[in-house]
Amino acid sequence: MKSDLYLRSITYTIDLFKITSRNYRSKVAADISKIRKGNESAGIKIRTVRFNVIKIDASIRYELFSFIKLVEVLSEFSEGIGIRWFNLAFDLVGVSEKSAKHATYLAYEVMKRHSQSFINLIVANDSMVNPMAAREAVRLVGKVSRLSWNGFDNFRLGISVNPATETPFFPFSFSNNRELSYSVAVELTQPLLNIIKSNSDMEYDQLRNKLICDLSPMVLSVEEVALSIEGDLGPEFKGQDISLAPFPDTRISVVEALHLLGVKDIGENGTMFFTAYLTSILKGILNSTEVKAVGFNGVMYSLLEDHLMCISNDMKTLDINKIISYSSLCGCGLDMVPIPGNFLIEDLSSIVMDVATIAIRHNKPLGIRALPIPNKCVNEFTEFDSDFLTNTRVMNLNPSYISNEFFKINKQEIF
Repeated sequence: MKSDLYLRSITYTIDLFKITSRNYRSKVAADISKIRKGNESAGIKIRTVRFNVIKIDASIRYELFSFIKLVEVLSEFSEGIGIRWFNLAFDLVGVSEKSAKHATYLAYEVMKRHSQSFINLIVANDSMVNPMAAREAVRLVGKVSRLSWNGFDNFRLGISVNPATETPFFPFSFSNNRELSYSVAVELTQPLLNIIKSNSDMEYDQLRNKLICDLSPMVLSVEEVALSIEGDLGPEFKGQDISLAPFPDTRISVVEALHLLGVKDIGENGTMFFTAYLTSILKGILNSTEVKAVGFNGVMYSLLEDHLMCISNDMKTLDINKIISYSSLCGCGLDMVPIPGNFLIEDLSSIVMDVATIAIRHNKPLGIRALPIPNKCVNEFTEFDSDFLTNTRVMNLNPSYISNEFFKINKQEIF
């Protein structure tokens, strides 16, 4: 096994409503131990292990005290076995306004009480989008932005459109599966960059084949280890997400791949072409290996998590419309974008509708993670003090021309 093979995350799916059972917790703890030991003995390094709670039906109005008690048990259990984060997904696609408001109320209370919690609000799926739910989700974004002075907490809140089940990337994870299972996010960005650097004289077709050939054994190794763990009375392995994603702690940048391939800066002409080129390499790896695949499996342009992307934003070569346009090809949508603290609800809600349309039209999962920065205007700088965020300019949120009346609709089909 290659020593540079990392799993960004092991995302284990559990049932919140079984968490009070001691036997259930014991089984989960044993599974986590098997997964950790199995990968570590094979030489695969693990960055984080996380809990993903089975998708919560927002049409059921859970009583706050009882719901929070379950989350408290989950939080204490997570801490006790070394789980850094947990994620709760609420399905808002087909719910009424009262149900959407209640679900976002529960979500806010969880986020306020538990700093290790993530929330995923699903507002579109298949061919259906819920404009009213999009508005309520955006209202929650505004409310969460005021939990801290610098707007940091929306790092933990995502709005999903057409999500893929078993996605290992937070906060866009969700699962319908009732059995204990897990998925993994594999870090291929640094190995890919190393191969491109070592083969700079290759033609693009040759380089593409080289990358598929050299990265495929890593992907196969991850599946081989996972299936061996599953066979040893372990949890079901749902698959892996091989998305190219930044990792701020070690200054791993997806934008560096664009630079190496010949694009001077993200946002300039050629960005779309080479995003498609990189995506084709990931698809080629999955096709050639035939491994179990889950999640995005794309190129992730996550602004605040990618230091080179932040430099481009500081130099004004990026804007929100460009990033949205890349959603038709890239992996995650509009992710980790700082916006003014006094944003208008309908402006961000309209962006949710645009990204939802791209996701449904292209039959792919996407998400929106915007961070309103309190008391900051466009072009002012964020002030995060974090090991996994880079400070950058607040981006301009273009005005909406969709009327407020539209966002009272709770069911709209995208043809």
